[in-house]
Amino acid sequence: MEIKSYFFVIFVITILIVRTFLYIKPVSGPTINGFRTHHYMYGLLLTSIGIVIGSVTVYALGVGLFVDELGYLLIGGKTHEDNYSKWSLILLGLFVILTFFMKEELLFWLKL
Repeated sequence: MEIKSYFFVIFVITILIVRTFLYIKPVSGPTINGFRTHHYMYGLLLTSIGIVIGSVTVYALGVGLFVDELGYLLIGGKTHEDNYSKWSLILLGLFVILTFFMKEELLFWLKL
């Protein structure tokens, strides 16, 4: 499998797993010193780690976690229901399509 196809498959599987898990069992991220974490934060961390260590898998997981919550953030989501609102899901779909067309450019950061 080509590296860009591998990246996209891991990216999409990450989103599907997160969406399925949070739909079945919605849980909030842990709160640390009064600050609630979200999975986009873990996504940014994994994306950075993936770039530093040159791992397509870690990078794709991070991008998937980040993109999964991006629409929710852009609509100013506050509740679990906002994460599954029409606009949040439309934006997620658009970001997945955009990622598909930009996968080669996104992999530039890994210097492959």
